[in-house]
Amino acid sequence: MNAPKSAKATPREQLIARIRQVSAQPLSEPANILLDALLEKHAGAAALFYGSGASVSAHENPADIIFDFYLIAPAYSAIYRSPAMRAANRLIPPNVFYFETPSRFGVLRAKYAVLTLDHFERLVSTRTFHSYFWARFAQPTRIYDRAGAMTDRLEAALAEAIIRFIAASAGLVDRAFAPRDLWLAGLGASYKAELRAEDPARAGKLIESYGDWAVDVTANALAAAGLAPSAEKSGTITLAAPPPRGETAWRLRAAAGAVLSVLRLLKGAQTFNGGIDYIAWKIKRHTGIDIGVTDWERRHPMLGAPGAGLRYYRLRAHQNRAPSAPE
Repeated sequence: MNAPKSAKATPREQLIARIRQVSAQPLSEPANILLDALLEKHAGAAALFYGSGASVSAHENPADIIFDFYLIAPAYSAIYRSPAMRAANRLIPPNVFYFETPSRFGVLRAKYAVLTLDHFERLVSTRTFHSYFWARFAQPTRIYDRAGAMTDRLEAALAEAIIRFIAASAGLVDRAFAPRDLWLAGLGASYKAELRAEDPARAGKLIESYGDWAVDVTANALAAAGLAPSAEKSGTITLAAPPPRGETAWRLRAAAGAVLSVLRLLKGAQTFNGGIDYIAWKIKRHTGIDIGVTDWERRHPMLGAPGAGLRYYRLRAHQNRAPSAPE
């Protein structure tokens, strides 16, 4: 007797299978060293290594970069004794910390953000309007879960992030589009929603570094979001009906992002050793604006951060008013 045919995997199941395939790729030795040390410090947690962090770190001296991880904990009480720190992580997520460990490569450094599993699931879903989390984790992500206790839920949450990002980005492109164009539009909008004045070429380079990721996940994410393509031909997806236009929602995200970014900068200056200098470095890297940091601001980061923030906004306004160089 013939064995019964297995049911075809749903679009969501196909997304999870692709997430699992990416996550199965081995991490670099420096990343493994950092994660092993970090999870020794926070037993019972898992970690996520996403997007640009994985692609950039593969091509640089590991002692010259700061690795970027998300630590996913079972509960905030497992990470913090302080009720204030737990409240800050819930109200203005995530809290971000600096970590370093010795290795044969030299001192390895990382910054890591903290969320609980329940909180992470909410932040990458349709329950969260702003793109800060779901745009990040729509990108290829590796799960590092030594105990395996959170893996299934993390895979499902990452699938939700992809679906959320694709659905929000579909209204930024025409009814017929190449997956790469949708990702370019969505990543560009998410950068603006975080005050990240990225070079437009950066999103294209990231997408290229991800290989077939955009092609592999976009159609399934559209179908899971209820925007099933009517046709796929020659690298182009055509939707059965035009999605709602998304410009207004992204403008609102940009407005909210201005406030959220400042709040995160103020909070991060307290939890991240050398945080105000790191923030200044990151602003210069993304915008070309050197805000400068005084010794007083380093000694009093919470008091100094508003002044540094005001300098950034003044310099940014001046940069925007400056005439373009003649061609």
